[in-house]
Amino acid sequence: MEPSREIVQKNANCNVPVKKEGAKTEFDITDYSSSMQYSNQKNSFSSFSIKKESQTPRSFPAPTARPGGESGAPNSGKKRPRDEEDSLPPIGTGKSNSTRSDEDHDDASEGKEPENEGVIAGNPEAGTPGVPGAEAGEVGRGGNTPLDKLASNQYLLTLRSMETQLKTIRLKIGQGNFGSLKAELNEINAKFHEVLEEFEALKNCNFLRAFDFNNLLSLEDFLESVLIPQLNLYELDLAKMVEGEDARKGGSAENEEVSVFLAILNQENAGPIKKDKIIGPLTLRLMTGASISQIQTGPVHPELVETSQRIKKNNQDLENSKQTFKENGTVTFTDLKFSSGTFPTLVRLKFRVTVELKINGERQAKTIESFPTKPFISMTNTGSQWKDAAGTWLKEECFRENYQISMARLWNYFQKHYLIATKQELNNVKRPLYLKDFEYLIQAKFKQGLDQKQTINQKEFHLFWDWIGPSLKKIRYQKYMLWLFENGYLPGFVTGKEAEDQLKNETQGTFIIRLSERVDGEFVISYVHQTGVRHYLLQPDDMADKKKTLVDFLGQNPMFLYIMQIQTQPGGKRVFYKYNKDKILQKYYKKVPKQIATNQASEGNPYDTRVMDKSWH
Repeated sequence: MEPSREIVQKNANCNVPVKKEGAKTEFDITDYSSSMQYSNQKNSFSSFSIKKESQTPRSFPAPTARPGGESGAPNSGKKRPRDEEDSLPPIGTGKSNSTRSDEDHDDASEGKEPENEGVIAGNPEAGTPGVPGAEAGEVGRGGNTPLDKLASNQYLLTLRSMETQLKTIRLKIGQGNFGSLKAELNEINAKFHEVLEEFEALKNCNFLRAFDFNNLLSLEDFLESVLIPQLNLYELDLAKMVEGEDARKGGSAENEEVSVFLAILNQENAGPIKKDKIIGPLTLRLMTGASISQIQTGPVHPELVETSQRIKKNNQDLENSKQTFKENGTVTFTDLKFSSGTFPTLVRLKFRVTVELKINGERQAKTIESFPTKPFISMTNTGSQWKDAAGTWLKEECFRENYQISMARLWNYFQKHYLIATKQELNNVKRPLYLKDFEYLIQAKFKQGLDQKQTINQKEFHLFWDWIGPSLKKIRYQKYMLWLFENGYLPGFVTGKEAEDQLKNETQGTFIIRLSERVDGEFVISYVHQTGVRHYLLQPDDMADKKKTLVDFLGQNPMFLYIMQIQTQPGGKRVFYKYNKDKILQKYYKKVPKQIATNQASEGNPYDTRVMDKSWH
């Protein structure tokens, strides 16, 4: 099955009305002396390169362009000593907002299962290429479509070129060389908006690979957070210098716009986070226009912004909420925490700083404010709140202000959130989400394939998340579930019919663990009984808590003998391997397995609610 090319072609015109999200065309102010780096080896777009400097001074000169294009140089590949590395953490490298260390460490996470030592069961099933979403967005690398430009890093080169162009504009403004600057700024502005429109088309019309989508978001962040604000600052500088005092008539100096902007350069975490867990690092830079000659700053303070954009009058809901600038104009919040819960409300942070500026020889005091961060939801109880919090965050990223979006857009954001939910990072993906898996989810819930269902609205999204959200929560939090899932012993994305086809020629006691298509958030064990293939719906008492795990339930039940593992081979085929369950699970049993009670099936239920024993006919 190769649906990706067909789907990409069908969605090429992308007629679904999707409002542009967050295309920031108007900014108050900015300057940066930063650059992008790109590592071809890891295929990851990295953060701005800034050398570590003294953290003591609070007064520093405005940044200036580095000569010779120094700040735009690509990574040389040489590994620098730790204390010489860039002070900003990398973006676009797949770090998720939730890792294994933040909550409920899985004792089996380091376990190694036998690789390909089991018996290949049944016939290999045609699948998708063996990298995250590899079949999605597969095109030639030499074209000039947005998809080609993303895959061949042309966007990266374009933004780096325009970054250099902006630095030359700064020099021209500083030298009073106005000439054709207005036309040049307009040309850059048009190019930036053309790129943003192409970015939106990529998200809405193409089923992208995970790392391509991650790089796209990184490029978009850099454009919206740094390059466009810098352009707007220079436009403000130029207007003031060309028009002189006449440009400011009718307004007081107190209300006058100044060429300073507080930019969020790097936000590593977002979304659901447990109260009292660190939400950083968050790195900001104070940017200036060419007219600013000197700045003195006070401390930087964060404040909560709710979805209504009403700023709270204090920051008592935040801990460790005051930092001062380093000499290089950056400030990093490394231990910022929520001291209370915000569930179920999405909140963002804004940062404020009071600065004293010297503009054309005149000193002015101003309060500078950043744009809001990406959203957070602070949870007080992950067990009861994670599913709704994660769903709210995913919906916000997918829909923004729209009622309906394309299925391609849902795929792109869902696979990002899937990796976060299953505690995976792009540089170490153990269980990728394949487009075939996504098509299974859509088919199971809406009874339509991706070639038929090309849009989803908010009402349908809630139905979708109410089904898959609780399952992801169990995989994330219940002991050994994540280990079983990432190693393929919990295949999950398998229909009842597929399970029956796979098991029909297998020995008695062979079983597959899969998602229930009828019951939200539950799992089914399809197994070979002497009467045929049966489907047992896991009951709440089967794995109620950490003291009663799914591993123990499987070990104690004599009807489950051979566990099926799913693997996707490099060629794209899905293959099932069969293992003796004790060989795989025994090291995680709490005690020697003993037989558990068995009863017959419930009348009128599509699933067995009791495991059939050998005496039942």
